[in-house]
Amino acid sequence: MNAKLECTTNYDLFEMHEFNRPLHDDPVLLESMKTHGFMPSSPIQCVRNGKGKLRVIRGHHRLHYAKRLKLPVYYVVDETNNDIFDLEGSTTQRWTVKDFAIARSKAGNIDCSKVLEFQKKHGINLGAAASLVGGESAGSGNKTKQIKAGTFKITDMKYANAVVDVTDFCRECGIAFATSSAFVKAVSKVLRIPEFNVNLFLHRIKTNPALIRKCSQSEAYLDEIEAIYNYGAKKNRFPVKYRAIEISRKRQETFGGKNPDK
Repeated sequence: MNAKLECTTNYDLFEMHEFNRPLHDDPVLLESMKTHGFMPSSPIQCVRNGKGKLRVIRGHHRLHYAKRLKLPVYYVVDETNNDIFDLEGSTTQRWTVKDFAIARSKAGNIDCSKVLEFQKKHGINLGAAASLVGGESAGSGNKTKQIKAGTFKITDMKYANAVVDVTDFCRECGIAFATSSAFVKAVSKVLRIPEFNVNLFLHRIKTNPALIRKCSQSEAYLDEIEAIYNYGAKKNRFPVKYRAIEISRKRQETFGGKNPDK
């Protein structure tokens, strides 16, 4: 059965889906609707809530701006597919990984709730946070797909906490870029080195924070970390960068080519 296109200015007819992502400012959509109105070719999709209202499955940003601009709303009642994660994940205005994490947290996913708390507390990128608590190094990028699919699980808080202990300490020492993705990625790699002395590194950071310079790439930060780690050493310098890359390569071989430390 084809869904019937309908139109209304009764905004009270609608309610938001409880698992939907938060509203974001979308100036492009706003300007489009100012110019063209609410396009009937892009109606919002709703399902009946059983209490006389329509629950918005897709299009709550369009509804938001229609109310703001006092435009008539085009909508369809279509119950054939009301999986909000599948629908919104496939639209042209795709959800970010944070949108998925927030929505799944609202839906009762404890692991998504915990990774959001972890990310907020330590100020790092959500993708890096998910990789760390999922047992991989910060740059792997593998866990964001799991958040979107609803299969994400926390597996290694010990390793994740070790990494953010370092980045938090660096931030306290005035290193403003300590939460950048490239720096977190570099720290997560060096902490895979068994013989890396974390306390020595933190001591070097505390006494010489200016020796760490801002970089754009994680490999450049490996050079910076190696330099400060060996600061003042005339001989027996420890090859931090070489060992970090070597261990990352071995882990890639162990995981059959899927790099958990990319």
